[in-house]
Amino acid sequence: MAILFTTGTINQPDAGSVGQSMVERIRDDVAAHIAWDLVEEFTAASGTCRWYVFKCLATPSGLPSDYYVVISRTLSNGELRLFFCEDYNSSSHLASFWAPGSPSAQTWDASGRNTQTFTLGTNPSVGSAGQPYYIGWTPGGTSTKWWITAAEDGFTVAFNGPSNGFFHVGVYTPLTALTIGMPIQMTGFTLSGSGYGVIARNPGVSNINCAGYAFYVATAGSSSASNGPLLGFANHDLRYNDKLQGGSRPVAECGMAIFVGSSGEQAIYGYALGKQKRMRATLGPLPPGLAFGDAYVLQGRLWVPYSPTDGRMWDTGVASS
Repeated sequence: MAILFTTGTINQPDAGSVGQSMVERIRDDVAAHIAWDLVEEFTAASGTCRWYVFKCLATPSGLPSDYYVVISRTLSNGELRLFFCEDYNSSSHLASFWAPGSPSAQTWDASGRNTQTFTLGTNPSVGSAGQPYYIGWTPGGTSTKWWITAAEDGFTVAFNGPSNGFFHVGVYTPLTALTIGMPIQMTGFTLSGSGYGVIARNPGVSNINCAGYAFYVATAGSSSASNGPLLGFANHDLRYNDKLQGGSRPVAECGMAIFVGSSGEQAIYGYALGKQKRMRATLGPLPPGLAFGDAYVLQGRLWVPYSPTDGRMWDTGVASS
């Protein structure tokens, strides 16, 4: 079972109910993949949010061990916040080895992992010092369109409607001389609208103290070089098929680069970090008249962007014919 692709529309009487229906759809569709388990779902006493904890199993993913994805749903407005971690204790609801939410000085272990812990409790992470970096989505209005791809080592969710956005978490291919044992990353939009992401560990900062920027990455976007690198030819024109590519509309692979916080940090953090899996992108012209869910044909399969005006696209695993 490589990729499960589902799509649909949610209509509810209020935004909070849209958020609940959306996260329950994510729960059901991701857990339907053989590589994923739902570890637990709970609301703490007097809590403002409900927690959903997923486990990606090591054997299907090809990783040396399991890893975890945590989603919180704020009860009042349906807002979803997602982060990931390398370890989770369901008895104590304790998440470990996650990317920090603040660029302030952190302590890293021998593998280049953040040594802080975070307990799932009354409130969601706010991304401040001592809490995980998260990507988020707040539903607007009473409906949203969506698609989900669940794969053996990650999943992606796109939202389209009064509030657009996407979550992407999973394995990447390291392009580094230093070995990265658990090459996991996530990207998407924070609630402030920025589109950066984070990685699980950075061996370049093993056993030292330095800023949390060691975990922040930029991934390829649709219109700005500052939003991350593209591996290959960036300015393909998606309005036309390429005969040398079997009639496909060619795109570049998405790269990842450390987001450098200030001058002089590059030598510690590294730059050529990795290659995104199941993602491609273009900075070239897009075909007119695209709607959410419209797909491109690439490598004999359908690939969908999270937004009709964005050059990033994800593999659905669905054959094009």
